[in-house]
Amino acid sequence: MGKALRPPVILLALALSAAPQTVSVRTPDGVSRLPVESAVAAAVAGEMGGVSQLEALKAMAVAARTYMRVNPGRHREEGYDFCPTTHCQRLDFSGKSSLIEQAVAETEGVILWYRGAPALVFHSADCGGSTASAGEIWPGLARPYLPAEEDPWCRRSPSPSWTAQIPWSDASAALGIPGIRFLAVERRSSSGRVLSLRSNRGPIDAESFHLAVGRLLGWNLLRSRLYEVESLPSAAVFRGRGAGHGAGLCQKGAIELAKTGADLREILAFYFPGAVPGLTPQGLFWQRHKGESVELWTAGGATVLSPSAAETAWREARRRSSLNASCRLRIREYPTVDLFRDTTGARGDFAAVTRGCTIHLNQPVRLQSQGRLAQVLLHEMMHVLIGANRRALLPEWFEEGLAEYLAGGTTRASERARVEALIRRHGLASVLRFLQSGLPQ
Repeated sequence: MGKALRPPVILLALALSAAPQTVSVRTPDGVSRLPVESAVAAAVAGEMGGVSQLEALKAMAVAARTYMRVNPGRHREEGYDFCPTTHCQRLDFSGKSSLIEQAVAETEGVILWYRGAPALVFHSADCGGSTASAGEIWPGLARPYLPAEEDPWCRRSPSPSWTAQIPWSDASAALGIPGIRFLAVERRSSSGRVLSLRSNRGPIDAESFHLAVGRLLGWNLLRSRLYEVESLPSAAVFRGRGAGHGAGLCQKGAIELAKTGADLREILAFYFPGAVPGLTPQGLFWQRHKGESVELWTAGGATVLSPSAAETAWREARRRSSLNASCRLRIREYPTVDLFRDTTGARGDFAAVTRGCTIHLNQPVRLQSQGRLAQVLLHEMMHVLIGANRRALLPEWFEEGLAEYLAGGTTRASERARVEALIRRHGLASVLRFLQSGLPQ
């Protein structure tokens, strides 16, 4: 669970265009570009790793995804979008449990909206029993859906207290003000957070103080702004509770709320009153129809495919190809071209796009009326199987041609012809082994 004070988040954009499908993040190995949903999973693991309440994890996934949508290029000057620390969102790429993967998959593409635009979101580990309004922490970022509220769910379990001691020399160095020897709370917000401090060198803005201390001494030292301060001869001693700025989603409270049976919509409604979670500003949401080995996901309506038809097609794809996949197949049906394009980032004239073990179908009703649905589905299933068995770097024409050959399609005739030539020369079994070894020179 994220446990550090976060410096202010600067609102960079409220994009209404298609959601980006990849983000660049700084990792120990350098800068990596990865799918947004992979970054969301890493953020949930970093912020709430080890949590066993699925609905709380789903709420966190929506918050993390919204943050990435609203704040692209947060580190643009350094050449990437996000850092892996609490300055942005804590990212843990090795701690993604199956429950976290489920939470991310069940909310894929879902963000928070307010009056037709992506919402400004914040989250913290422990609000200390009272959430903060965004405006009290960051003047200029006040939002009606980010108010200061009592949080009875966070109070269900005690907030651990913390103590921090800052030598006067460090306080002076952090602020660039020599000779500081006294600090006291001067003013608090309605949620009890410190807004300003009194010193022997004049008033000090609490947020500026927190930022200065965080940069010099680390973001985990002053864990929140719910504290008392005592001035000793050699240092200032801070005694507080909570962890983080306290605005928006309180992770500790969300966990307790989920324990009562609340779902992600109820959790998000409590922490972001008036904001709407959904694929669209109207709150369109995924509905899951679970089969034996295939999951069908529809956006707000009945499936065009039946679970049994999808299972039959999946068995046929595996029979024809002699390939298998260990992952669970997901098929997502998009009722409109706009939703397909904006969620996947693919062109609107694409019939489908496959990523990993998920097939995204563009307007399956239209495909069915054109008599193309079965063939498109079989082709995309071949891509799932090819991707699951590929270990070598292969050209696009080979994968497209192989999928077309195995599915019996004719829309990619030139690519299929090249693969058929390989099959005549080497045999199908050998061509399938190229997935492991690569194409012969």
